[in-house]
Amino acid sequence: MGTRPVVSQVVIDPPRIEPTAWTRISFGVINTGTSPWTVVRVTVPDAIAVLGVDAPPGWKAAWLPATDSTPQTITWSGGAVHRAGLGTFVFLGRVGADVPRRELRFPVELTDASGTVRELRRGGDGIEPRMLIAGTTQISPWAAFALAGAAFGLAVLALVFVVGGKR
Repeated sequence: MGTRPVVSQVVIDPPRIEPTAWTRISFGVINTGTSPWTVVRVTVPDAIAVLGVDAPPGWKAAWLPATDSTPQTITWSGGAVHRAGLGTFVFLGRVGADVPRRELRFPVELTDASGTVRELRRGGDGIEPRMLIAGTTQISPWAAFALAGAAFGLAVLALVFVVGGKR
């Protein structure tokens, strides 16, 4: 079985997300094939809470939350991204404060008017869009211990200056 050619590209914006910030996340779907894309399905990593989904004119959006056996997905359908066209698909998301810095992958399935599905994911028809969590607001146990030690050291130093200054 040969490799099917990649006939689309999906770009994510922004490429980085900050913990706890409400972020408008968009997917630019570019069609370089001959058949229009009629369904765009994005698997959203569990690190991102979906707060709302928007659909371009002529499209419908459906968000399915994660279950024990399936990841959360957003599906846009009912419209068309024609050859050499660009469709923009948007949702509002948020990463929790305790999520560590890492790369997030968004597998995408594109269905054309004939029903052919292209999968942009590892082992699929192309590379899935990726986003980096820019940092974390959670402190590690070791860092908390180091900060506590530094605070204790500063308190002892302040006490020495106060006691030493009264002589």
